[in-house]
Amino acid sequence: MKKNFVKWVQVGLTTRCNSNCYFCFREELKRAGRQEGNIDFPVEGIQKMIDQGIKDIHLCCNRGEAIFHPEIDTVIDMIKSSGSRFEMNTNGDRFDPNWWYDLGQKMTDGDQIIFAIDGLKNTHEFYRNTNWVNVIQNMKAYIAGGGKAIWQMILFRHNEHQLKIIKNLSKAIGCSNTWVINSRYYNEKFKKPKKQYGKTKEDILLDSPPDKINCRFHMGERVYVDVYGGVWPCCFMRCHFGFKERAYPNNPVSNLYSEERDFHNIMNTPLDEIVLKSKMFNHVFDHMYDESMPYDSKLDKTWLKSIEEKVMYRNPRKECLARHPGTMVNFACQLYCGDNKEIDYMNRRNIKHE
Repeated sequence: MKKNFVKWVQVGLTTRCNSNCYFCFREELKRAGRQEGNIDFPVEGIQKMIDQGIKDIHLCCNRGEAIFHPEIDTVIDMIKSSGSRFEMNTNGDRFDPNWWYDLGQKMTDGDQIIFAIDGLKNTHEFYRNTNWVNVIQNMKAYIAGGGKAIWQMILFRHNEHQLKIIKNLSKAIGCSNTWVINSRYYNEKFKKPKKQYGKTKEDILLDSPPDKINCRFHMGERVYVDVYGGVWPCCFMRCHFGFKERAYPNNPVSNLYSEERDFHNIMNTPLDEIVLKSKMFNHVFDHMYDESMPYDSKLDKTWLKSIEEKVMYRNPRKECLARHPGTMVNFACQLYCGDNKEIDYMNRRNIKHE
């Protein structure tokens, strides 16, 4: 049986949301006068992923909140009945505790829900327009049903003093981990924390050499599928596409996507075919730094490990191992600069429950 090149899919399930987090791309579009309206990813697209052998599906909140998709129950049941690993980021402020308890009972080993809770009630609701009490009750019900929950907190100056309290509360509730992440950037209202533990993604884009970049999307082995069905190397690239206020000049990835927009859609073309044959992905692969080390399938499980302390990826164009393409540093990719050992490859700090 042929092994898929694409192994993990992150899906921007909907543009619907009940929150208005200031630094969300959705809010940036609104401020630029280009509100998208309510757009929902078709459930047929989820079935296409399953039929193509994808065993790891992540519902994210890139420009909307997944639980507000009109057919969210159908989507979850489709993924779970297929045997795929299920992950979802959520603000948790929809449905009642009974719904969340039932969701917890559907979860199996490896599944997890990441709840966005940015502090205690006062600090959380200062940034995120969701009801803190509702979210905590729903998360408790989900855990009581048997689900694995992670508390994820964006660090600001107004909530950094609560970090120890959050860690203890998260542990007491039954969360498996507490994650702390930086905002993509900060402003005068939502200020950078005084004890910030690392650079923001925005900070590290311009000075990250390819041999120091650990891409969380792994150069095509994981892809992002947007609400329209478009397939991208990562979610940040999609968010910058066609957004002149944040677009990087002469972005070749966006231009190449535009040339083959219909081909790049999961509703029209299988995922592996898009990644291995499209102009956009081949541009990415052609600009990887070739290490002239033949690809070996035995290294599949260790492709995050470095060779001579360099981050390595599979380059399907040459069937060799290579480093991150330098051209991708010119726009906002999902990266982690390896100099800071306290932060994992997803640019977040894991506050261990000791």
